[in-house]
Amino acid sequence: MSPQMNPRINPRMNQLLAIETSSEACSVALRVDGQLYEAHELAPLRHAEVLLPAVERLLAEAGVELSALDAVAFGRGPGSFTSLRIGIGVVQGLTWAAGLPVVPISSLAALAQDAAEQVADGVVVGDAPAPRERICVAVDARMQEVFTAEFERGPGGLLRPVGEERVCPPSAVAAEPAPMVAVGNGFERFAELQPLCRAARVCLPELWPRAAMVLRLAETWLQTHDPLPAALAQPVYLRNNVAEKPVLR
Repeated sequence: MSPQMNPRINPRMNQLLAIETSSEACSVALRVDGQLYEAHELAPLRHAEVLLPAVERLLAEAGVELSALDAVAFGRGPGSFTSLRIGIGVVQGLTWAAGLPVVPISSLAALAQDAAEQVADGVVVGDAPAPRERICVAVDARMQEVFTAEFERGPGGLLRPVGEERVCPPSAVAAEPAPMVAVGNGFERFAELQPLCRAARVCLPELWPRAAMVLRLAETWLQTHDPLPAALAQPVYLRNNVAEKPVLR
């Protein structure tokens, strides 16, 4: 794949790896001296098989050693318990071995940022965005629930959260009235969310969290924060009973 230039890079931290495995997609992105390399594929139940080879392939393509990077950013969830555990386990192994710090990024924020940028760049056709347009995310959380959050456009096209991330039944998702952008597979998988999808200015149920957006948000975060110790690479699940199965009645 050919590298892409991005002028919005933080010069303090210009060599970053990002890993995102909160969903059925397995996604890796690498930024080296302003050039972006990305591997992204739907790999349900295959994250353990796909992830490390993708990391090694991008490092080889960029011609850089893991130990030469400045930090590893990762999608911290919320999302699938199993795939998050695999992804963050790899992050912990890589960062401990190479002595690198980490940058945790919300997987819902990464998904919202991708939707906002696709709409703004004209990849998705729609009416002109409102000045304070909301991005509503709803991702299938299993057990007849969704992970949901709302975001608002801020300076420079970056999103800022409005309220807290939460897990709830689809019927409990309350979004601002249109115009808004709706994103996440919850809008496709749950009938209760179809009215919100139809009311949205743009509805994007087919998007998955991408490591390139984790990288984008990590670069911004690092402009005002220091990266964290590798020991703090931990997932966010939003529910305590992540390993339990629903009781059938």
